[in-house]
Amino acid sequence: MHIGVDLDNTVLDATSSYLHFYNKVSGLSFTPEDVNDFYFYRLYGWDNTERERVYHRYGHDIHWNSSPFPSAVEVLQELFISHQISIITARPLLFRDVTIDWLKHNGIRYHNIAFTENKLQECIDSEISVLIDDAPHYAKEFADKNIPVILFEQPYNTSVNIDLVYRASNWLEVNRHIHDLEGSLR
Repeated sequence: MHIGVDLDNTVLDATSSYLHFYNKVSGLSFTPEDVNDFYFYRLYGWDNTERERVYHRYGHDIHWNSSPFPSAVEVLQELFISHQISIITARPLLFRDVTIDWLKHNGIRYHNIAFTENKLQECIDSEISVLIDDAPHYAKEFADKNIPVILFEQPYNTSVNIDLVYRASNWLEVNRHIHDLEGSLR
């Protein structure tokens, strides 16, 4: 099976790292419990231009200082043995090197990596069987095209409840979904 894997808030806790730097810049003190929107920069009252300015300044540190979720590394190592793993991230190419260094540093092996906001087209072109992601808009987009998604639970995606979207609150649940899907996608 060919598995597409998102990074931020799927493999790793990006929220805590983003909040650390966003709080530093803004002087505010938001916590992960305050985040209920995928575009959580809006908590700060920023528009996308301001978010881009801050992200480009601190993005390297944000990405390098993000911690893997429990069991993510171990499950991905196991999946790598018998499946094709493609990292599909919406991070800009500007952060390609830190992303690859972080993956290597954390022992996450993969066969391919793509940096794109058009994850659907990338997954279609790469013949991805299932995507593991946290973004509600990707879950809906993929399900509309009959591509299963394992939606890594985050506060901002709790309202997504549609066919072909399998919820997982941790990486052991992700692994169970992969094994269940493996039989049904053959």
